[in-house]
Amino acid sequence: MEKFYQEVLMNGIKDMVFILKVVNNDFRFQFINTAAMKRLNLSNQIIGSSIMDIEPKEKAIFLYKQYSKVVESQKSYTYEDVYEENGKKYYAETDLSPFYDEKGKVDRIIAVVRDITHERNALSDAMEMISGLAESNERYHSLFFHNTDGIFILNKMGYITDGNEATEHITGYKIKELFGKPLKELLDKEDTGNFDNLISEALKGTNQSGDLIFKNKNGEQINIIFKIIPLLIDEKIIGLYGILKDITEQLQSINKLEESEKRFRIIAENAHDLITLVNKDGEITYVSPSYKNILGYYHQEYLKKSFLHNVHTDDQERLVETVRNSISSGEPFTIQFRQKNAKGDMIWCESIGNPVFNQKNTFQHLVVLTRDITLRREYESKLKYFAYHDSLSDLPNRLFFKEQFAFAKEQFLTNNTPLALILLDIDHFKLINDTYGHDTGDAVIKEFGFRIKSTIRDHDMVARLGGDEFVILLSNIQSYNAIEIAERINHAIQQPWKLNGHTLTVTTSMGIATASSQLNFTESSLIKKADIALYEAKESGKNCYKLYNGNSPNPSSYTNKKTKL
Repeated sequence: MEKFYQEVLMNGIKDMVFILKVVNNDFRFQFINTAAMKRLNLSNQIIGSSIMDIEPKEKAIFLYKQYSKVVESQKSYTYEDVYEENGKKYYAETDLSPFYDEKGKVDRIIAVVRDITHERNALSDAMEMISGLAESNERYHSLFFHNTDGIFILNKMGYITDGNEATEHITGYKIKELFGKPLKELLDKEDTGNFDNLISEALKGTNQSGDLIFKNKNGEQINIIFKIIPLLIDEKIIGLYGILKDITEQLQSINKLEESEKRFRIIAENAHDLITLVNKDGEITYVSPSYKNILGYYHQEYLKKSFLHNVHTDDQERLVETVRNSISSGEPFTIQFRQKNAKGDMIWCESIGNPVFNQKNTFQHLVVLTRDITLRREYESKLKYFAYHDSLSDLPNRLFFKEQFAFAKEQFLTNNTPLALILLDIDHFKLINDTYGHDTGDAVIKEFGFRIKSTIRDHDMVARLGGDEFVILLSNIQSYNAIEIAERINHAIQQPWKLNGHTLTVTTSMGIATASSQLNFTESSLIKKADIALYEAKESGKNCYKLYNGNSPNPSSYTNKKTKL
């Protein structure tokens, strides 16, 4: 099918066709058809070149302005041009149509250049004949009635007073059926305002043109390039010429080419992803064959189903809201959700969706690329666990402790639930390492962490800060509760130690700090107090705990209780 459209553009269209790529406010040739090559003596060597590189400066500046109008307005634009060749003046009519990328920006411009020298001369002759109708009536009728474009003669109110045979072919109405009727009755309701603006500007003495949608006698829509020309006699506007050019088939061909190219590009570049097209009613109109490999379903099983088909019920509302916001803003979206595969399992998926709009900025369909991210989610979960846990003891690390402390402090300030810290380390740990080796030292660290964890409550937390240093975060606790837990820790540590074939004696020193009434404490200030109490425990002979008393001015007055093992 792509080759067919390529052949149509290259050799099947007799008008000159150019496709120019919009690159950084410049316009570069991407395609020229055979008619353009022959007429302008060009070749494919200009592909990739800028307008400024090919055309003379004055001509290039003119063309640049015309193409820029399409980029700025994001709408089709038609202009007429006059040029000389071998001393003879020629007229050309150029239709510029924008081609949008996935973000809705003008990516390319399709230019169709039609030689209207004969028509222009004929129209000029017709205008002259109208002013001198008596002497050239026959010639006028020939040009008017046999023109291949539809021509209406309108009064200054836009009512039809005459028309040629071509208007009958375009509209399906006999001219007699339209006499005395306003032309805008043939228009789509959305275009009546545009028509009124064209009439208003033409009555000021300037030629006007625009794209309008007509409805023929059968109610079918017809895309028309409509030109309106003031009809002057003795420099006074007595009426208007309305010229209709049917471009329905041309637009259909361009739309089919655009849609075919987009689908081909998406499928070719994302063959291993799920590719889905969803229409404006939320129904799936296309799914890629990759559905079978990824979800286990044949793609036909999804056609005409809701785009929420097999999506986890807990994720449906969020997905609907995301899609609606994307269509409203015109921006792409990315979302993660769960959907069921053929085995009945819920797998995690990530979808990237792009809303597609037509030339009138009306939503057409949604293009969605989806991939299975179940393994990625599991990997991310493992990475998060590793980021928050100590690799040796498998206990929470300093980062995890900081986050949990911030939460506990918030609860303290909100609900007045007191908290406490116990900072502890292993007495003579360096001697254990030096005597029994690092393998045994590592085993002591792991067993030490395990014994501490077994003594605290489920909602408390023990973390390894590094080396043989540990910290316990106790929430909703009083100082005497902290002392009780310290006693339990001592009891747990007293139990026999047999590791790697060795019988060891292991003790610990602890420093306790509480935050029961002070509102200005921080993590570092509370750890510092616990550290001071730990220092006192070490100085007191180790194998004991000390409680920091915040009302005492110096460490020597801290209350303490020493437990001998």
